[in-house]
Amino acid sequence: MYLDKGTKGLKELARIRNWTPEKFQKSIFAHPDFWTSIRPNTLKVEESKADIEKLITAYKKLYPRFKTPAIYFTIGYIGTGGTTTETEVLIGTEIGASDSTTNSVGLNPFLQSYFKDNKGILHIVAHELSHTQHKGGDMEDKSHTNLLGFCIAEGFCDFMAELLLQHPLKTPYMHYGKEHEKEIWQKFKQDMHGTELKDWLYNGVDLGYFVGYAICKSYYEHATDKAKAIDYMLNLDNEQMAELDKFLAASGYMQ
Repeated sequence: MYLDKGTKGLKELARIRNWTPEKFQKSIFAHPDFWTSIRPNTLKVEESKADIEKLITAYKKLYPRFKTPAIYFTIGYIGTGGTTTETEVLIGTEIGASDSTTNSVGLNPFLQSYFKDNKGILHIVAHELSHTQHKGGDMEDKSHTNLLGFCIAEGFCDFMAELLLQHPLKTPYMHYGKEHEKEIWQKFKQDMHGTELKDWLYNGVDLGYFVGYAICKSYYEHATDKAKAIDYMLNLDNEQMAELDKFLAASGYMQ
């Protein structure tokens, strides 16, 4: 009934993530304390409307071709923080609105760490806004590219989120990545031209997000024309492997 009566955004996210009533039922019975604790935060999301509008205004200043998407705040079953199409931001509010007050007992360690550092919905909205500007939206593992291409696409979204929010991102992979950057890079270099993602992306640890972020940040910091740099990174064709290698070289990262 919940899915049947849902908004367009809920139905779209349910389709993309293959949500079923059984998955919701399992989550509700398995984690009742989580669901009780997160409810007040989800009800406060509407209070973030003005701040989200500020993010969009800031994005348009950094990237004048920005196309404003529809933004849907949905309730899932602790399965995704969000995804996008080219015209929609689809937020899993039960994850995105979490913070240190959220009861995470029994959840996986990544979510426990994420909840501890998360400051509300704005980070995930800021990240997903960039995916709506990407060709095809948030393609995740559906794009025909290599590990480097996926990580640049995800990392750019985190880099832009940091520019929009005007403060460093505090996610577990950012903390760990900054403390072990050289070690991570040595391993990533060995894997980056392959197509295996499981050690780097969409696995709960997500160190590939950090690597992509660091590459994009380095490119931006080396660029003399910042607006042109953002335009270039946002429209980089991550299915052109030679272009990815050129971008990496131009970034000056770890050189």
